[in-house]
Amino acid sequence: MSVGVAGITAFPVKKRKMKARYLITLFLLLLVPAQGLALPDTIESGPAGQSHVETYHYEAVAAGKESDKEEIGLTFFFEEDSAAYASTIVSAKSDERITIKMTKEGNLISGARSLLRSPGGATEEKIWRDGKAAYVEQTSGTDKKTIRLDIPEGRTLAVEGSLLVLLRFFPYDSATRWDLFMIDFSGKFVTATARQAGIERITVPAGEFSCYRMEVLIHTFILSPTIICWVTTEKPHFVVKNEGKRGLFSPKYITTLIGK
Repeated sequence: MSVGVAGITAFPVKKRKMKARYLITLFLLLLVPAQGLALPDTIESGPAGQSHVETYHYEAVAAGKESDKEEIGLTFFFEEDSAAYASTIVSAKSDERITIKMTKEGNLISGARSLLRSPGGATEEKIWRDGKAAYVEQTSGTDKKTIRLDIPEGRTLAVEGSLLVLLRFFPYDSATRWDLFMIDFSGKFVTATARQAGIERITVPAGEFSCYRMEVLIHTFILSPTIICWVTTEKPHFVVKNEGKRGLFSPKYITTLIGK
């Protein structure tokens, strides 16, 4: 699938429909019991003198499946000129590990995902940015392929998980929207728009917070689902709660902060 910088939405109808099936999972992919979070070697051996580490623990519930709860553990590392993100994902079907490295503004440097156990077998995937293009490398057994995606002019690149960090850099109270180009480790992508939609007081298991209501509108050919995120008005801006679908045909998930 090729993408033009100026005309990324000019797809035949069939391809548009396929594209709509692969909405980015955004905030809800990273599923792991908090006490079981293991940091990948790429993080442990990163730049010396780490200045700041943050951890967040969430719980996610799918609509209609309240008894089937998912625990989410996130760890962020912040240096003077860079940031990193690590998560281990454990579910009934797969064991998954994700790391993402970014600039201090949240711009992607590189990312990696390892699927240790899944219906399709073990896979390794990498993402990196080179100028105005993003590359996705996929390895399964002896097979390897690389996908190149042009980043549309005027859009901020977001990758699975990196939006969690990007939101803390949103110019709150001084801008109305962000135009995003979102890709995942499979090489699928969507365009999206994030906007500040007000301030609300939110109560979750971790406590009560004053939050910016952020609405992320996903642009697809068929529908334009919206993911709502509540981000603390006080710095550091972190996600307290979000609601939305993981995919076009998936149920809505509600994720809440249970502790730090």
